[in-house]
Amino acid sequence: MNNLTAREKGFMYVITLLIIVVLGYFFGIRTLNNKYEDYKKQLAALEQRKAHLDQIRQNNASMATEIQTLIEANKQLELSFIDKVESETITEYVLKLFEKEGCPYLTTVTALDTGMPTITYPDGTNSPDGLVCLKLLVKYVSTDGYTVPGYNLNPNFTISATENPAAQALKMKDQMGNPDYAPRTGYDQFISAVKKINAANESCIKVNSVEVTTVNAYMELSAEISFYGTSLRNRLSVDNSTDDYTKWSGPSNTEIKCDGGFIGFPYICDNPLSLWYGVENVSIDHKAHKPFATYWANYLFNQNYEKSGRNMRKMLNFGAAPTPAPEKTQDTKKN
Repeated sequence: MNNLTAREKGFMYVITLLIIVVLGYFFGIRTLNNKYEDYKKQLAALEQRKAHLDQIRQNNASMATEIQTLIEANKQLELSFIDKVESETITEYVLKLFEKEGCPYLTTVTALDTGMPTITYPDGTNSPDGLVCLKLLVKYVSTDGYTVPGYNLNPNFTISATENPAAQALKMKDQMGNPDYAPRTGYDQFISAVKKINAANESCIKVNSVEVTTVNAYMELSAEISFYGTSLRNRLSVDNSTDDYTKWSGPSNTEIKCDGGFIGFPYICDNPLSLWYGVENVSIDHKAHKPFATYWANYLFNQNYEKSGRNMRKMLNFGAAPTPAPEKTQDTKKN
């Protein structure tokens, strides 16, 4: 190297510098350029990923809004049905409404649980949630416009202890056919009650049918009413309904006073505390079969009824127990 001239040395320095530059390009800048392309590709992928995540986040926000909207819609749907379908509450509501409308002459009322279709999932399993239906069947009668109605003793024919029952019966007889005491009512009042029940909540109450039949100058008026509720495992809404068909508004068991025999219509009532006192049941067939009695008790009752001349007061002697017919008693002893 020392034998080289200055010119040769300069030329060698230039060649060495070129070699260093070429090597630096191949092993440095070119490598960096290759990494730069990789970085650009990674950046593009990250930007695409970010755009995808932003879209998911936007979709999640939209989905959350949609979910909340569906929840509110489900709540409204749940509240359109009765939360707890209680037969005693619904029956009390219906009977009270008919009575309020001026149709109190109830003959029969029946509450039936009606099976509803089961919800089946796509996998074949059954849903624990479903509809509940209570069907109420009521039958009322109208008045005939002649016989004085005795419901709630209106007009009041309650007999005092000093008044003769026979004289009071004659007074009642004199009112027969009097429009002031024996109005023809029932049909208009029945229809009015049915309309109000049907309009109370169209989403969960439906009057299925109405039937009117003429019987012995009065009418039998029947209605079939369905009340729909839900049985839900995970209920979303809270039912704070105060409708009469959702809560019991009748008397408690401690407020019902039965000391005077308010429930039922006896043959003859000798209890002055009873609302039936002094009212004679003339609408029943005394000789009709009594499913609750044994055959011999029913037989003896009919025999004593015939021997009394079909006079129920004479036979029962105002509450005294009837005695068996003598000849039938002897026949019984012989057997």
